[in-house]
Amino acid sequence: MKYFRKMIEQHIPVDNEEWSSACNLFEIKHVKKGVTVHRAGDVFSEIWIIKSGLARSYFSDMNGKEHTWQLYFRGKSKHGLNHFMDDSVSFYEKTGSMLNFEILEDSVFYVTSLQELDKFISQEKKWALLAGKWIHNTYYSATYKRVLSLMSETAAQRYARLLDEYPAIFKQVKSYHIASYLGIAPQTLSKLKNESR
Repeated sequence: MKYFRKMIEQHIPVDNEEWSSACNLFEIKHVKKGVTVHRAGDVFSEIWIIKSGLARSYFSDMNGKEHTWQLYFRGKSKHGLNHFMDDSVSFYEKTGSMLNFEILEDSVFYVTSLQELDKFISQEKKWALLAGKWIHNTYYSATYKRVLSLMSETAAQRYARLLDEYPAIFKQVKSYHIASYLGIAPQTLSKLKNESR
């Protein structure tokens, strides 16, 4: 959790006792490749912070085609959105999630319930401040830009945005998952990669 402490301390100071209390909320889960840890239709009530490995969230359209919504892995990231696997809309609205969450390689996560996390955050003003910053900067801002990108940008523009946000993504994620994330065919991604060399 040292990595996440560094991320947090960019926004608020945290002493060792506070950090220990925060860490005690989480349990470590080891998950094998191929496991679906959450299925669409169920309420998503936890937050999974990735320690190592690779996962994705995706939904299936009316024709059964899968569309990758987010890829989760540790590595350089402009927003850090891909470090946290959750569906807070499902949790707070008490509705079934639209997303499936699949583990793409053997992975390790820190996991806690969103209910317990909310209770912890409500006890200390600084944690509430951090949550507010992350909700805006990490979730709202990045998700807003992603949706607009899918709706308004060309494949080449989406590809350039991806490399800006996740510079090392091709070292960690297979191309067909990246193509699905970008909303393009694998052949189009291959062409874009060749053109950018």
